Parts: sequence; C-alpha cells; structure tokens
Amino acid sequence: MNTYIYTALDKEGKRITGSLDGEVASAVKKSLKDRGFYVIEVSEKTSRPSFSPGIREGDIVIAMRELATFVSSKLPLDECLTGVAVQMKEGKLKKVFKEIQKKIREGNSFSEALRDFPAIFPEMVISMVRAGEETGALDKILLRISDFMEKRQTFKNRIKAIMSYPLFMLFISIAVFIFLLSFVTPTITRIFKQIDMALPLPTVMLIRISGFFKSSWFYIIAGLIFIFAGFKKLFASEKGGMIMDFIRFRVPVLNNILLKREIALFSTTSATLIEGGVDIIESFRIAGQVLSSRLLKKEIAEIAESLSKGGSLSSSFGSSKYFPYLVTQLVTAGERSGTLPEMFGKIGEIYEEEVSQSSARLANFIEPLMILLMGIVVGLIVLAVLLPIFQISQSIR
Repeated sequence: MNTYIYTALDKEGKRITGSLDGEVASAVKKSLKDRGFYVIEVSEKTSRPSFSPGIREGDIVIAMRELATFVSSKLPLDECLTGVAVQMKEGKLKKVFKEIQKKIREGNSFSEALRDFPAIFPEMVISMVRAGEETGALDKILLRISDFMEKRQTFKNRIKAIMSYPLFMLFISIAVFIFLLSFVTPTITRIFKQIDMALPLPTVMLIRISGFFKSSWFYIIAGLIFIFAGFKKLFASEKGGMIMDFIRFRVPVLNNILLKREIALFSTTSATLIEGGVDIIESFRIAGQVLSSRLLKKEIAEIAESLSKGGSLSSSFGSSKYFPYLVTQLVTAGERSGTLPEMFGKIGEIYEEEVSQSSARLANFIEPLMILLMGIVVGLIVLAVLLPIFQISQSIR
C-alpha cells in the first residue's frame, strides 16, 4: 500500500490538497472521483518529508516546542497558534501556521489541518497529533515530536560532518585532475609536438587524453548530467528502486552502513509513534514510509501484515531477511515485558552509534586513499612531461 498526495477541487470548487493510501495512482483517482472531487493531480508521496524551500526542519522543531508550551498552559488551540505565529519572523512557515489556524476556526481538527501540508508535516506527525487529540495529551505529543525531529536532525548532521571532508577531497581531486589535463598539460606538451622525435608512450597517452579533455569537456559534462538524470529517473521507479537496493546492499562496507542507518531510522520512528499512542501496526506502516529502501519497506509491510493476522513480533522479525538477530532479541524482550517503545528506542540508539562509528572508519580510510591516488595521478603526469625532456637533454649531449 502506497501513500499518494493529491490536489483536487471539491463540490464547491475549492482547491484542496491531502494524502490518500492506495495500491496505484489510478485507484486513488477513482476513489476521489467517487467522493465527488475533480482530480487535478495525484503523485506518490516521497519516502522522506521534503521540506518546502525556505522552511528548515529546525524552524519546525522550534515552532512545535513553543506550541507544546502554549498547549500545556491549557489555553485554547486557536490562542496557542496565535502565540506561536506572533513570535515567528515573516516567511512561509508563519503563513502555514496562520492557514492552519484558519482551518481550525472553520471547524477542522488540528490533525486534519496539518494534513493539508504533507510536504511540511509528514504522516508520522499527523498520526501522533491525532493520537494526542484523542487522549488529551497533545502537549506531551508535541514535545515527543520535537525531540524526535531534533534527534534525527542531530544524527543526520553528525553523518554529514563525518563524510563532508572526504566528499570535499573527492571534488577537489576531480577538479584538479580536469584542470591539469585541460589547461596546464596542453601548454607544457605543445612544444613536444613540434620536436621531430619519438615520444615516450606515457607522454603520447598524456597528450591524447589532454586533447580529448580540452576539446570535449562540454560533452563530458553534458554526458555526466544526462547519465545522472537517467539513473535518477530509473531509481525513482519501483523496479529501479529494487535494483538500486539490490546493488547497494551488496557493496562491501557500504551495505552495512546503509542497512543499519535504515534500521535506526525505522526503530526511532516506531518508538516515537508507539509511545505517542499510535497503534503498532499503523506505527510500522508510517515508519516504513520514512525509509529510502524499497526492500526494507516491503519487509516491514510483510511484518505489519503478519501482525494484523495475529502473528507475534518475535516470529515476524525472526523470519526477516534484513533485521539482525539483535533486533529480534530486543523486540522479543520488549513484547514480553510490555516495554516495546523503550526497546525500539534502544535499538535506534545502538544502530545510530554503529552507523556513526562505521562512517568515521570509512572516512578515515577514504582520506589517505584519495591522497594516494591523487599523488599517483600527479606523479604520472609529471613523469610523462619529464621523460621527453630527459630524452632531449640526452640527445644534446
């Protein structure tokens, strides 16, 4: 079951946006038409929330914390939203909160109002807010949401900080390599073309490669962009995503990091949802949406299906192809002791730490390797330039 974002017109001609579950887009369109809507657009929801341009996740975290503080003071929700909006700078997020306030004044619930902004408030947030409204613990739920988003942002920033230097080194190495072959080497080797002598093989190869880069650099860049766009379109499809998962889960070292990152994200999301009062099957369905791996999404959907038929968590996770035995052990312990949210939180902490350590080890391995490769490339270029100079000096003697 996939989630689709739709834009439609209601019976009064009012433009509405929301999300709906369905197997395929055509089924969602038919369901909307049966409800009397005129469908404008239906698109599959991305696995991760894509925040609108100009709206940072950190700003949403702050807004949620402030709203939780106002709600805990027992003020009406309308006044709470006014208090949050007043403290915001003019921008898209302030307009969003004012629009949410308008919808609440029209009689919608807070969760229904949030559902009209799926690019800002993912399904996880909406489900937890709905649970908070039903239990009367909206302030605590908003704090849990803020803590979760803040923790996830910290984790992502930690991984980015670890991998930023190797990526920077890679970019600089490629830029230096292209600059040397396109601009520096042709100037140096131009004189060799005018000399009537047999050039060494390294020099001949360098001249040919340099000439190719100098004359075709535009086509090389265009080709790379075309290939990137093609792969992006391929992997955006269901079949292409499965192929991408199959490849990346079989790359040594990297597969371990990617799998553990997905498990950590699923576990922390599930812990937050279950603790917030969301049904466990619904929690798994929502937690599966935030993952990028289609194979793991399918695996989680199968676990949720098994649970809906009366199966146990321990047997469902025990028969999984991707969840390690440690996950099965902790989930079984949580199921028996009634501490499932705590156990999923523990799983998330364990694998987040393992991902951080594995990423740091990978970065420490890549850095000297890239320096070595760059040194070899520069050394070969220098050798190809110096060999004919040595031949010329020998002939003069």
